[in-house]
Order: sequence, then structure tokens, then C-alpha cells
Amino acid sequence: MYQQIEEIFHLMVRYAILVLEAVGVVVILVNTIRSIGQRLKQDKDSSRWTLTEGISSGLGFLLSSEVLKTIVAPDWKEIGMTCAILAMRAGMTFLIKWEEKQSEKEEEKRH
Repeated sequence: MYQQIEEIFHLMVRYAILVLEAVGVVVILVNTIRSIGQRLKQDKDSSRWTLTEGISSGLGFLLSSEVLKTIVAPDWKEIGMTCAILAMRAGMTFLIKWEEKQSEKEEEKRH
């Protein structure tokens, strides 16, 4: 009985990983396409925000899938991937906050 429950749990986690990875990729792709559209309309600021926030959101989903992978099959490769995605997400968050501050400073100078 315990083995069957464990197999069901692993199957559910594998499907969750697949869904989270797919959502992460779709979020990044959709926001990249939106950013390109905004760039073509000469809306540089919105384009940049759309792209950075889209990548950050997508990395959040990918990080979630990596955490689930380490739960199911914890090995050094998975732990390393989780750390790498976490570092990228932290870097993106830092860059987004820095960009926000720079935009606010530029906006204050204009007014």
C-alpha cells in the first residue's frame, strides 16, 4: 500500500513539474513577444519592463519545478540547477528594482 501511494505521489509530482516548466516557458515567450511588439511601436520603456518582468515571472515557475525535482530525486545536479535558477531570479529581481529606481529618478528630473 505504501509503495502504491509513493508511486502516485511521484507521478503527481512529475506532472506538476511538467506543467510548471511549460507555464514558465510560455510566460517567458509571451512576454518576449509582447516586448517585441512594444519595441516595434517605439515604446522602449514598456518594452524593457515587459521583458524583465516576464523573465522574472517565468523563472519563478521554473524555480518551482526545480524545487519539486529536488524533492523527487535529490542529487547534486538538481540542487545545482535549483541554485542557478534561484541566483538568476535574484539577479533579475535586483535589476528590476534598480531599473525602477533609475526610472523614478529620470521622471523626477523631467518634472
